Amino acid sequence: MSAFSTIACCIDLTEKNDDIVSYTREMAELTGAGILLVHVLPSAGTFASYGASKELLQKIAAESRRETEKYLKDFAAKHFADLPCEPVLLTGSIDKALNELVDKRCADLVITGSLNSHGLFSFSGSTSRLIGHSRVPVMVIPNELNLECVPDENF
Repeated sequence: MSAFSTIACCIDLTEKNDDIVSYTREMAELTGAGILLVHVLPSAGTFASYGASKELLQKIAAESRRETEKYLKDFAAKHFADLPCEPVLLTGSIDKALNELVDKRCADLVITGSLNSHGLFSFSGSTSRLIGHSRVPVMVIPNELNLECVPDENF
């Protein structure tokens, strides 16, 4: 088995990315892989049911994209400055967008959180669809990672 060459590190815009960053850094350092720092925005059509004008929705989507691109660039500089890292902003369904990126950029590992946020959008099921349709390994880091464990002596 060869070392990974490109890792797709998927983050959301919350403060719960520390564990994802730690695992991505460790894998990249161990294998010499480059990092694609990925975030997926919902498509503009997601907002259509809110009854706003098409022009307003386009303006909001464009502003959101600009702000998110800046956030990703700053995040990459802060957390991966010493590693080859490229911010990538995608739009659409999380699982489909990530699997397309894996194919287009030849990523050979995806590291993501459990994608189970409870904000405006619920991404429940995205992780299982991603895993089910991915042709490369997917490492899922729980949102509430806790490695504290005391083994049962009788096991």
